[in-house]
Amino acid sequence: MTTPGPGQAVTPPTPFTPPAPTPPNGVPLPHPPSAPPARAGRAPLVALTALAAVLAVATGVFTVLYLGERADRDATAATRAEQERTLADVTAKQGAADTTLEGNRSRESTLTAEHDLLTQCVDAAKGYFALPPEQTPESSRLFRIMYDVCPQI
Repeated sequence: MTTPGPGQAVTPPTPFTPPAPTPPNGVPLPHPPSAPPARAGRAPLVALTALAAVLAVATGVFTVLYLGERADRDATAATRAEQERTLADVTAKQGAADTTLEGNRSRESTLTAEHDLLTQCVDAAKGYFALPPEQTPESSRLFRIMYDVCPQI
């Protein structure tokens, strides 16, 4: 074998092809027989079947999980809606109670002021009528309280 010189192309060696077989009757065939097709192995079929089974199981698992979560979400939404309705009712009742409370506090304030006036008037009247009939500074003071306070009632 010689090495190519500069400018010469390297040609790959040609593969060996065996001579065409002759059939047992000795007559050569017009074209050589082709090799029987190679039978595909079962490994790809088994692998694809296993993959399909795994994907089907995963789909089933995810479907069950999704449906479970959706049911939980729907139950939570229903509970939340019920609690919001209850809260709205309580808020309405709270508003009415606050209004009533404010009215009661205002009435209490008015009644307390009126009670104080009545107490002053009654105390002044009791004190005035308990004094002797003569004119004294104390009787004048008590009369003045009765004159100022009692008409306001």
